Amino acid sequence: MEQSKYYTEKKAYEPLYEHEDQKIYPSHFVKALKDAGINEGDTVFVHSRVSAFGKLLALDKHFLMQSLIGSIKDAVGIDGTIIMPTFSYSFDKNEAFDADKTQSTVGSLTEFFRKQDDVVRTRHPNHSVAIWGANKYDLSNIGEDTFDENSIFGKLHKLNSKIIFFGAPFQSCTFIHYIEQMHQVPYRHMKKFSGKITVNGNEHDEEITFYNKYSVFFSSFSRLEKHLLEKGIMKNAKVGAGNIMAVKCKDLFDEGYNLLDKDIFFFLKNKPIIFDLFNKLSYPFLRYFPLPIKILDKLVSKFLLR
Repeated sequence: MEQSKYYTEKKAYEPLYEHEDQKIYPSHFVKALKDAGINEGDTVFVHSRVSAFGKLLALDKHFLMQSLIGSIKDAVGIDGTIIMPTFSYSFDKNEAFDADKTQSTVGSLTEFFRKQDDVVRTRHPNHSVAIWGANKYDLSNIGEDTFDENSIFGKLHKLNSKIIFFGAPFQSCTFIHYIEQMHQVPYRHMKKFSGKITVNGNEHDEEITFYNKYSVFFSSFSRLEKHLLEKGIMKNAKVGAGNIMAVKCKDLFDEGYNLLDKDIFFFLKNKPIIFDLFNKLSYPFLRYFPLPIKILDKLVSKFLLR
């Protein structure tokens, strides 16, 4: 979609947010992205939360979304690539998936981004992504497994792309599940989903696989976030009331994998202590006799998570 004349004339001069009497412009986002380590030519995967940066001044939604996306494009340049999650969890909800029509459920910026004419969307019915830029066609050619080496997350790792948290919390980092699958953590197991998908108007049956977490375990990435920030592996830049953080996929994978070597439950909630005790006591069952965990998982899913 071509940028409108309105957007082109206003983007550098109209404030988007206000925080503590300071107006926030698109240029502030470009600077923060640079400060967080984003360079021209980068391939970036962007988790976003547009409400994080302060009081909204840009009441024109189209202008706001174009300005935010424009700031990321300015940071990576014409040789860069931007990827945003457009997860719909369609097969998980027993729904069909249409790559052109099914809406993203992970934020208004991602839904706006996927509708742009120069963006392509992958055909994954649960974890699709939208891609703009130099590598969009290579990156959109993915397999049926959600987190293997031929998934979008495997491709991000291979390219040593960068993950950006654009106002979004680190807890939203889906790449961590790729690390978990590569490490074969015992609290997840492979699960199949099937249904119908439509791509370019053509409908067909599809089966995908997903490294599913047993419902009796609870993810928590706070320890990993603290570790990455303290070691300077992930950089953080303030914008108004929010933060823009960025980390290289290879660094995240290597650190995460090594931490799992030391503590296989490092990515799980361990406080209050009852969670830590349950995780540790469950280990021999997960490794050698998983049936009790599977039964407990079904009971929790049926009666507590409905």
